[in-house]
Amino acid sequence: MSTESPESTVQSSADEHSQSYLSALRSWVGLTKDQNNLVGMLFVLPNVIVFSGFMLLPVLYAFYLSFMEWNLFLGEGTYVGLENYVTILTPLPWENNWAALRSPTANLWWFSLRNTVIYTVGVIPLQVFGGLGVAMLLNKSIRGKGIYRAAYFMPVMLSGAASAVIWRWLFATDGVINDLLRPLGLAHNWATDPVTALPSLMVIAIWGGIGFNMILYLAGLQNVPEELYEAARLDGATRWYRFRHVTWPCLRNTTFFVLVMAIIGAFQVFGIALAFAGGGPYYATTTVVVLIYERAFNQGAFGEAAAMSFLLFLIIFVFSYLQYKHFGANEVDY
Repeated sequence: MSTESPESTVQSSADEHSQSYLSALRSWVGLTKDQNNLVGMLFVLPNVIVFSGFMLLPVLYAFYLSFMEWNLFLGEGTYVGLENYVTILTPLPWENNWAALRSPTANLWWFSLRNTVIYTVGVIPLQVFGGLGVAMLLNKSIRGKGIYRAAYFMPVMLSGAASAVIWRWLFATDGVINDLLRPLGLAHNWATDPVTALPSLMVIAIWGGIGFNMILYLAGLQNVPEELYEAARLDGATRWYRFRHVTWPCLRNTTFFVLVMAIIGAFQVFGIALAFAGGGPYYATTTVVVLIYERAFNQGAFGEAAAMSFLLFLIIFVFSYLQYKHFGANEVDY
């Protein structure tokens, strides 16, 4: 015969309901029975709230604006559906004999995207492999290693606008670079020529990006087990084979991170492009983000600028996902 009181029965039922609710909460946040990270989740909660309030909600609001013709001063707008996206993408590049990629007057969005892609393709390989090469040189026991590391990292500490102003002075008609090239008859106003303005901008990005990637690769190189190099030397592996079969595979995770960050940074280039040439001459340095800035703050087309932002997000997401599929699926453990 049961001796449980009605009060204990009610308490037991309440405990069972609490456990079921807790199990449902664990399942919702992805925790198993073997994990007890509820306290950790509570510590993370303030950061999640701040992220939601200052980043996620503005992003969602911008997505809402991308379907509006928005008036900033009145704080109101008219719903236009996909009209902003259609306006941005029309005409398509393959229409009119690819004129949208050759002339900014045909479609400035596609022309700025072309500039951004050229910039990305030209900058990323030199940033990545330049950073790797410098990291391998400075990972050795050489005199003054700390000074060299600081010198290569110095451009990273400068703001993009400051770097652009410095290099604009260097590339000027009476600048230092032309002073060196003038005796050879190669002096040129690099920043004001539509043909050379974008390559000059790429030089600034390469100069500033190598130091950042150098630090990341230095961290990766110092985590490669020395035993792997010793085993390779005992097997008679040359320096190239040690790099090809030991160093490079162990840097796979680092390279994945470096490439993703480099792609995101290249597609979002803004500060140096605006400060170096203001998007000119003749839109030669107008990248996608510079165009978004011009549409929003100079022309007041906030709805169209928001639509451009989400098209850029989609492009960056696709490239980042492809990098993850290529590198992230085969992470290296050592």
